[in-house]
Formats: sequence, C-alpha cells, structure tokens
Amino acid sequence: MGFYQREVIKYRSTLNVSRGPIVRSGVTSRLFPLYRPVSLLSIMVLCLVTLAVGCSSFGSHYQRVEKSLLAGHLEEADHIVEKTQEEYGQRSRLLYLMDRGMTLHLAGHFQKSNEFLEQADQLIEEFYTTRIRDEAAAILLNETQLPYQGDPYEQVMVNVIKALNYTQLQDLPAALVEARRIDHRLNLLADSVDDDAYHEDPFARYLTGLLYEATGDLNNAFIAYRKAEQGYRQAESWSHVTIPSMLKEDLLRTAKALGFDDELLRYQEEFPDMTPPVVNREQQAQIILVNLNGLGPRKSEALLDFPISLDALNLIALTKRGFGRSSPRTRGPDAVLYGLQGDIVRVALPQVLLQPSLVSYSEVRADNGVESYQTQTQRVYDIQAVAKKNLDDDYTALVVRAVARAAMKMAAAVGIGYGARAAVNKNSQAWVGLVAVILARIFAIATEEADIRTWRTLPGEIQVARLWVPPGTYSLVVHSFDARGQALPGGISEKISLLDGETKFLTQRIPE
Repeated sequence: MGFYQREVIKYRSTLNVSRGPIVRSGVTSRLFPLYRPVSLLSIMVLCLVTLAVGCSSFGSHYQRVEKSLLAGHLEEADHIVEKTQEEYGQRSRLLYLMDRGMTLHLAGHFQKSNEFLEQADQLIEEFYTTRIRDEAAAILLNETQLPYQGDPYEQVMVNVIKALNYTQLQDLPAALVEARRIDHRLNLLADSVDDDAYHEDPFARYLTGLLYEATGDLNNAFIAYRKAEQGYRQAESWSHVTIPSMLKEDLLRTAKALGFDDELLRYQEEFPDMTPPVVNREQQAQIILVNLNGLGPRKSEALLDFPISLDALNLIALTKRGFGRSSPRTRGPDAVLYGLQGDIVRVALPQVLLQPSLVSYSEVRADNGVESYQTQTQRVYDIQAVAKKNLDDDYTALVVRAVARAAMKMAAAVGIGYGARAAVNKNSQAWVGLVAVILARIFAIATEEADIRTWRTLPGEIQVARLWVPPGTYSLVVHSFDARGQALPGGISEKISLLDGETKFLTQRIPE
C-alpha cells in the first residue's frame, strides 16, 4: 500500500465513512480515489493552473523573429526583439542583450550591436563573481526561475560577434581585444570543467588566428591556428566538422614563414596532400568571408511522467490516448488529472532541436577586369552540434536536480496538507487537508518546466572563405548553393578596394 493510499484511509477515517465505500466502482473511481472533492476544487484549480501555465509563455516572439530573418527583413527582426524586452524580464536579461546584439549585427548596426554585447559581456563577468539569489525558487518551482547565464559556447560567441562587428567597423585593434578575451574565457573554462566537456572552441580559435594575421602578428596567429587544429581534433566525435583544409594550409604557411622547421615537418607529415599557397603578405591582400548560415539551435521540453501505482500508469495511458504526447499545450489538463490522482511524478528536461541549414557552400569571385580569382567557403563551425554538446555536458546534473525537485515538491505537498489540517478547526480538518494536498500536487506538476532558453538568433553554422589577391579594385560577387547545386536567394555584389597587405572581412547571413 502506497503512502497516498494510506492517506486516503486516514481521510476516510477522519470523515467517519470507513464503514461504507466512498465510491469505488468503475474506472473513474480507481483512477481518481479522491475524485469527490473535485467540485470543491474546480474554481481554485483552474485559477491555479492558469497561473502556473501562464508562467511558461516566454519565447513566443521567436517565431516572428525567425520569420523576419527568413524573409530578409533584418530591421524588423531587431524591432521585434526590442519590443519584447519586457517579456524577457530581468531573469533573461542576458538573453535579451545577446539577441539584440545579434539582430543589430545582422541589420548592419555594428556599433550599436557591440553596445549591447558589451553589456552582455559585463553581465557574464558578474555571474562569475556574484551569488545566485533565486536558487530557492529554482529548487521549488523550476530552473527558469534562475537568471539566464548562457551556455559556455554562447558566452564565447558574445566575443566572437563583437570581434566580427569590429572587423566591419575597420577597427582591427579592437577586434584583437576580443580575440584576447576569447583566449581568456576559454582558458578559464578549461580550468573549470572535465577534459571531455566543452572547453575549447576551434572556430573561435581560428577566428583569432585570422585576426592576428590580419594585423601582421604572425607568431600569435600560428599559436591560434595550432590551438584551433587541436580543438578540431578534440571535438571530432561530436562537432560534425573536420579540420578545414584552409586551416591546414595556414599551419603549413605560417610555420614556414616563421622558420618553425620542426612544426613544419610535423604538419607536412600530417597533411601530405596539402600545398599551401605562396603568399607575400606585403604585396598581396586578402578577402575573408564569414557566412552565418541557417537558423540557430532551439530547445524544446521533454515531459517525463513516472507512475508509482498501477492506477497511475493506467491514467497516464488514458491521458496520452486522449490528449496526445505530453507537451506544454497539455500542461494544464495533465496537472489537474495527475494532481487529483496523486501517484504521478513529473520531470521536465530540455532537449536541443536541430534545424539543418540548406547552404552547402558559397562561391566567392573577385574580378579586377584583367584577372578573376575565386574560391569556395568551407564549413568551420556547427553551432547546433556545439549547443547539443553543451546540453549533454550538463544533462546528468539537470536530471539529478529535476528528480530531486520533483521529490521535494511531492513531499512538500503532503506537508502542506498536514499544515492546512492543523490550521483549521477539527470539523474541517479532513476536507481542508485533502484540498490542500491536491492543490499542492497540481501546482507541483503544473510548475514543472524545463529551461529552454537559448540564444536562438545565432546562426546554425558558420562557413569561411579566404581569398588571396593582388592589391587593387575588384567586383566581388558571392553566391550560395544548396546540396543539389541550386542557387539560393541573396548574396553579395559590391566593389571593394584593397591595399598592399590589407585584409577585408565580409560577413553575410543566409537564414535558409
């Protein structure tokens, strides 16, 4: 006999109805041993569940943002994020700053984008040094009650997007400051997590190498390229990205230029098929295209219901048949039914939903009227894979916290019942205690919610192209193609001028 059944007997005894059955006939009475108080609870339950479910509406604006991005209405996407600032609230302020920083970057407002990302950067630093004051609410309700601190890769991406903004503002010294912040952040991360957890970011390392080389710091560029190569190797099992051939060329080229004979020999043995281009940096210029492709990773909620009696198992089967799979849409009805039944524990966990990009590659062509130069982009970063890795790293801890929270809620419900009985006169103890227990159980289930906040305005993947050309003025054209070779909408068509040794960074967002 379970605890709750013993409670039922106690309540019956208190009500002095133990000599005769309350009602125990049919499926309904088996599944809902306490169904009589339903009429007493109906109004309170509806209010309670409405309140609880109403807390989980965050994120509805992302559909409109993504629709605007897909339509190429970048200003509109930023305007939607700006208008929903109150919806983010103080707990998701970091997410608001990151989303504004990203949508402003996409809309071409690079200086303003960096103002928001700088605030995000400072807030992340504060999280390292301040205590979280909302942990009690998170333990009692759910993890959405905690301030959003961002996944480790998102914190790195704050500096990556800032660095890209500075390249568009032609401020490479400021971009190098972000490169150093990326290095500092990754070093801190490596000291604080297990070796098999995310702690190295090969794309961020590669970008810092490109920035160092663009400013003529070949030694630091080589160090960054080497860390990027090591990062790609370490992440090979989960990142869905192999070492880009352009990085192999960069390692060979910079090792040779610096006279690092041992490293050059080692990389020649590791990459026997690679022949790096002969580059005279003083007499050549380069175009670096950074493509931000696809929609960013999303998180959804997985609701897991655990019965602790056969009747509870039957009820779960019936509700799944009637309402379909448990989801935020069925949270209210589920909470009422499961709370009345009393033998069901719910745990909510996040999961990453992948949104693959349609972009296979982009073709970059630069023509000066005499000669034409061209190359293709290479995939250097799968943000969705990185998001999944970050969630996987934290999953065990999430499960432990969710199970502990569910157990505490159910125990607290029983305690609330006892407390309510003790607070009223003897004649009312039975029904007041029973009502309190049921309401507490309904509230416990209705408020169980996974934290699905994530930086959704990020792209799904990043591709990079690098093109060495003689100094001069070029007609630059960029077209993107899907896996079948079909051209995708958008692209770049503009005139650019390059001086000796100059590096021009370009970015474009292809939301497909």
